[in-house]
Amino acid sequence: VGQAAIQYARHVGAEIFATAGTPEKRELVALLGVPEDHILDSRSLAFADGIRHLTDGAGVDVVLNALAGEAIEKSLGLLRPFGRFLELGKRDFFEGTQIGLRPFRNNISYFGIDADQLIAEKPELGRRLFAEVGQLFDQGVFTPLPYRVFDHDDAVEAFRQMQQSKHICKLVIAGPP
Repeated sequence: VGQAAIQYARHVGAEIFATAGTPEKRELVALLGVPEDHILDSRSLAFADGIRHLTDGAGVDVVLNALAGEAIEKSLGLLRPFGRFLELGKRDFFEGTQIGLRPFRNNISYFGIDADQLIAEKPELGRRLFAEVGQLFDQGVFTPLPYRVFDHDDAVEAFRQMQQSKHICKLVIAGPP
């Protein structure tokens, strides 16, 4: 998701601040065009102080989040007035995690995003959005993300890599011949 988000942010001309959990992933983010000083460690809550420093305390307009727990509150605190928090992680939804309302005094918006529900509940909108994204691929604005194919007999290894966050690309499991 992060790699796709970088493509979209570049498309709309946004200044990008990114987090990644390993040196290898941070190196990949830099290769995608994000300035190295704008890439922070997602495994530490220090990313919030880093972004505050990089923005001279102003914060950011949009947070695309998949982190859980205390990182959510840190990220909400980074939003400028009228900023938007886009939540992709589902763990906190299912666990009923509570968040403080203090950041919302700045007129920020919180969006819980579940693409599965979009397709199920608003199929026409889903079709339209996917068609728009498809056109951007056709125009060369977006490029396919890197991927690694596993034979169906190696599905357990693919899931193990995903569970341990060792992958830096999409994992595809090929069906039986």
